[in-house]
Amino acid sequence: MSSISRRRFLQAGLAAGIGSELGLWAGFANAIDEPAGSYDAIIVGGGTAGAIVATKLRKAGGKHKRILIIEAGGPTAASIGGTAFPPWLPPNRNDLTMFDVPGEYSQMAFMPFGTPYQLTETLFTFQGIGLGGNSQFNGMLFQTNSPQDFNDHWPSGWHWKNIRSHFQNVRQNIPVANTPSTDGVAQNTGPAMIAHPLYAAAGNGWIEADTSQPFIAPGFYSRPYVAAADGRRTGPISGYFEEIDPLGVPVAGLEILTFAKAQRIVFDKTGRAQAVEYTKRGSLDQSQPGTPGTASLRRGGLLVMAAGALATPRLLLLSSVGPRGREAEIFPGQSPAPFAIDNQQVGVGLFDHVLTLVAYSYDGPVPYRAYNYGDYSGNAADLQNYLDNGSGPYAQYQPVSILNYATHGTTPDVEIFLNPNGAGTPGGKYYGPNTLSAFVLLLDPKARGLITLDAKGNVNYPNIYLPNTPDGADDTTLMTQAVFDMIQLFERDPGLKIVFGPGSASHPNLNPNSIDDIRTYVTGQSPVDGVYFSKLTVNHFGGTAALSDGPGGVNPRTLILRGTKNVAVVDASLIPTIVPAHPVGTIMAVADRAGDILAARWT
Repeated sequence: MSSISRRRFLQAGLAAGIGSELGLWAGFANAIDEPAGSYDAIIVGGGTAGAIVATKLRKAGGKHKRILIIEAGGPTAASIGGTAFPPWLPPNRNDLTMFDVPGEYSQMAFMPFGTPYQLTETLFTFQGIGLGGNSQFNGMLFQTNSPQDFNDHWPSGWHWKNIRSHFQNVRQNIPVANTPSTDGVAQNTGPAMIAHPLYAAAGNGWIEADTSQPFIAPGFYSRPYVAAADGRRTGPISGYFEEIDPLGVPVAGLEILTFAKAQRIVFDKTGRAQAVEYTKRGSLDQSQPGTPGTASLRRGGLLVMAAGALATPRLLLLSSVGPRGREAEIFPGQSPAPFAIDNQQVGVGLFDHVLTLVAYSYDGPVPYRAYNYGDYSGNAADLQNYLDNGSGPYAQYQPVSILNYATHGTTPDVEIFLNPNGAGTPGGKYYGPNTLSAFVLLLDPKARGLITLDAKGNVNYPNIYLPNTPDGADDTTLMTQAVFDMIQLFERDPGLKIVFGPGSASHPNLNPNSIDDIRTYVTGQSPVDGVYFSKLTVNHFGGTAALSDGPGGVNPRTLILRGTKNVAVVDASLIPTIVPAHPVGTIMAVADRAGDILAARWT
């Protein structure tokens, strides 16, 4: 179905009076209120990986296999029946939701608009619910692992020669560009125009290059390459799922249980998953207790875990699958029974990137103004341009400049990215008309954590953000040096002044030229004046049910979780080592390969 046909189909439905979020979805989608019978495959989570794998299984199974997606949210993009329309959308336009507009990314995660979509079992971070998952909420910055990373750290069958074609498949299905505005003009370029000459003159061998491709150099920088086309967000929904679920039109062989959370996997004595117990809500409101139900697998059926690197191990642990002997660690303060199925890598090895923020003001020769995407009245002209032809700032995600570089070897371990706005509340003392935010991100932190659950089954905050451990000390040393080096580099432009950070009003007693004071800053207590600036969660989690040659983890050849007969893992849980890049491209490529491996069972 063409995009024009989709829009007309959606508009016809609205004209018929189907207007509420749930009503529109129920009117168009292959959504169900309750599973009937049994399924050849049950996919827990319709997010970034789940949408891709569901597409591949549906194509392989055709009308003769029954697939069920259990999804905690509902529709997101307008193309599949989403109705979260931005407040500035004219009443005669129903073809855009907040999820479709790249510029609205900054209004989602950790922002009031995104609150209803934040998974309540992981409230220390933002795990977005809804079809497409976090790929519908994040900045869709596309980067590719170094080939050497796959060759050195991934098991056999997942080296660069095996995964390269899947990155290519993703790129064919999901357009990527560093100028997503339809007029081909880069937006909010001020931070890049200020910083890139500093990078070029740094004398470190850093070069301007395509940061979406694997590149062997001491450092490389660019305007970010993002998943976008025609001024709109692209990703697993537009690139894969729309093909089998255009505007939610019912498709034989695929059913979606929306607003439902999987609660427990039912196993037989041999480790074969037989069913998934869930609670079904009537709407997006996660405070509703929900109605319990059970979805059953057919004999020989497959359970596919695609709920993400926090929620997938959570469900496994609650279903008595985990590292036997570590029950007291995983359920602190409780009295858990021993795990019925022993897998020493479930919930173990959790990783995430870590961030530190420094905000600057600028009064140099580059024409620069901070941009507040939430100022709809002030941005009325830009919004009209976007509505008319998909051009302008609302076609542009944040960040707007990115530098990756290696402090040791050739694989980048530090990133600096710049956003075209200040810190804190717009109009506040750290967010003026000419402020920008610089973030230092560790691409290869050493700290690893354990998924632990409270008495309600919620995931606890993991101790992986510059922790007071030997690995955390290594991370702290690198973060300290990287922030110090960035401050020294940016001092070469007299137009840049720190407005939040060492030596500014936020931290007047810290000297930006003292390495010891920088260490104090990066390990300091966040927030200050409501601004979170250190030990920041990046929501790039992985590693909690990793691909492994054994004895635990996930079998690289079959994707079956060891200790079980038919539970496959396809999301970021199975990534065996931290991705030295923004991970969404890798997660999509992994899901593309995982979908082929699992679909081969039906061919």
